[in-house]
Amino acid sequence: MNPPRHKNDTRTFAELTFQEQAKTMNMTALQFRNQLTAHLRRADEEGRPRGEVLTGRLSLLRRILEEYSG
Repeated sequence: MNPPRHKNDTRTFAELTFQEQAKTMNMTALQFRNQLTAHLRRADEEGRPRGEVLTGRLSLLRRILEEYSG
């Protein structure tokens, strides 16, 4: 198993091993989930339609993934 990364590690994402990249992407996805939870809470507070907010975020993710689907 790889040792944890530290703030003084200056490697770019491209320089990480495949396994390190996957771990980083998983952590980013978990962070996105936490951000989405807070975003939806704020949308509820401001009376914004939750469905529209989710549709917007889903559209963003689809556009990103479509760039690689051929």
